[in-house]
Amino acid sequence: MIHDRAAVIIIDRDRILLLRRIKKGKEYYVIPGGTIEEDENPEEAAVREIKEETNLNVELGKVLCKVNDSWHNGIYFLAKKFSGELKLGGPELQRINKNNQYHPEWVHKEDLQKLLLYPEEVKKKIIEYFSTLI
Repeated sequence: MIHDRAAVIIIDRDRILLLRRIKKGKEYYVIPGGTIEEDENPEEAAVREIKEETNLNVELGKVLCKVNDSWHNGIYFLAKKFSGELKLGGPELQRINKNNQYHPEWVHKEDLQKLLLYPEEVKKKIIEYFSTLI
């Protein structure tokens, strides 16, 4: 089943905010974000999802990339600004159990290459983007 997803790439100097997932014994990372509701545009969904999942307020910048594959249709924004205290919230907090965990983490750009980060296409775009920053 394909879902329309909006996500936000939040960068703080040389780190990126990711959600470390532990699901049914597998560990991987995703970009914070989620499903675009019927009454939302992608920008509204991205801002809402980040607030729900991370407790952060974001101001969106440009679109880094769009992904259309067998798993999902996703739009990935760069955060122009963010504020607030990082803590997990929303439906993710309610769904946590031994077999389904969410951990918001700041990850250093040098560690991105070795992480299992989905979707892979977005991981490549983020690494490319970091290489353009001075």
